[in-house]
Amino acid sequence: MLMSIVAAAANSSATATYMKYASQLSGRDKACRFTQYFARLLAYLVSRRISLQGTKPTASVLDWMSTLAKTQSAMSTTRKILRSGKFIDFFHLFIRSLGQGGDEVERLLNSGHKLGMFVFMLADTAGILHSALGLVRLRDPQKATRVAMRGWWLALVCQLLAGVYQLRALVIREADLCRVRRHLEKDADAMADRECVVEERQVMAKKRAAVRQVIASALDLTIPTAGLGLLGLNEGVVALAGTITSLMGVQDILCAK
Repeated sequence: MLMSIVAAAANSSATATYMKYASQLSGRDKACRFTQYFARLLAYLVSRRISLQGTKPTASVLDWMSTLAKTQSAMSTTRKILRSGKFIDFFHLFIRSLGQGGDEVERLLNSGHKLGMFVFMLADTAGILHSALGLVRLRDPQKATRVAMRGWWLALVCQLLAGVYQLRALVIREADLCRVRRHLEKDADAMADRECVVEERQVMAKKRAAVRQVIASALDLTIPTAGLGLLGLNEGVVALAGTITSLMGVQDILCAK
């Protein structure tokens, strides 16, 4: 009886999904990212409640807040170690993007995104080698953090603008297809009308993906924007944005074929 239950659990679709998800580095990163920002959100909500009540926190509450702070720190360090050295990948992608053809605006924004991620990952790796591993000595570790934030901010701005630009092109294409389809319906061209319907569905799918990417980029942008002091966003807004985009990333990985 017990062995049959264990065998059924091991062969279930949920187990297969978990194994597929956990085997991917991006999947583990998103799980750690969600834990990090959700702990940050809980810490903000607890501290906000204490400040509104105007009472002294109990020892259990202080222990809980200490646990949340340690969780944030542990998840942040884990993610930095996992992505250390990834700046080489983004440098390679940046060089390749310079030689790509196609739309000039898309190429410029794509290159800006890759350059920003290269700076972010390089400074991030230098920071973790200094703080966690002690392999590198930095005169000003906080400067490395600021450089990383600026690189991330640049990458997200370029990604956001690229998404908006792509979305605009898809809206224009969708409007063109609607006009073509109306014309085909008048001419009773069934074959061309079916081809137009297929392309319309493809454009709609791309548009949904572009909208999702724009939303994720806009939410993620709040994190380095607040970190650099460009906007006075409170801790709750930043933590909530990070939590939402982490869940969106988890969903993307789970839904990927």
